[in-house]
Amino acid sequence: MTGGETPDEEELYVGTSEGRKDGSMQPFETIDHEKFMREALREAEDALKRGDRPIGAVIVHDGRIVGRGSNRFATTRSHIAHAEMNALMACASYLYDHSHECVIYSTVEPCMMCLGAIIMANIRNIVFGMYDNHLRPRDFVEMSPYVRQRVHNYLGGVLEAECVAMYRRYSEDEADLVLAGR
Repeated sequence: MTGGETPDEEELYVGTSEGRKDGSMQPFETIDHEKFMREALREAEDALKRGDRPIGAVIVHDGRIVGRGSNRFATTRSHIAHAEMNALMACASYLYDHSHECVIYSTVEPCMMCLGAIIMANIRNIVFGMYDNHLRPRDFVEMSPYVRQRVHNYLGGVLEAECVAMYRRYSEDEADLVLAGR
């Protein structure tokens, strides 16, 4: 969109409204996704240091991080303590009013459980680094009309090399499984 134009009613805005006369939010395509993925990588690093699978997530609204989470599968001995679930819970009451304007960033493509929770939390924008070719959750996004209607942006491959390298520091074999889909 060039200066002076008004956004289409269906155009989705996320990010910061700073400096915009009409109060609209920054278009998804112009957000610095790498900046926020670096924050998710910091969360993944924390998980790795604890001995957990190095997956991190952050939730962003209006240009600021409102929720953070890292994988705590091993340290909490909980199969549902995924990074995305922890980030969602960290800002659950905030999401109640602002979820549709948020973006969630995860270092690995969200699994089916996390994807379901993200959708039910009404977050419309999903950005991830490393593709999960083992579970292939993107197939669910593509084949479900309910999900397609609610997920406005599904962007993978952001800082993918850094996300893959982080995962490989944890387990070469597991990283190969996720990447190759075997």
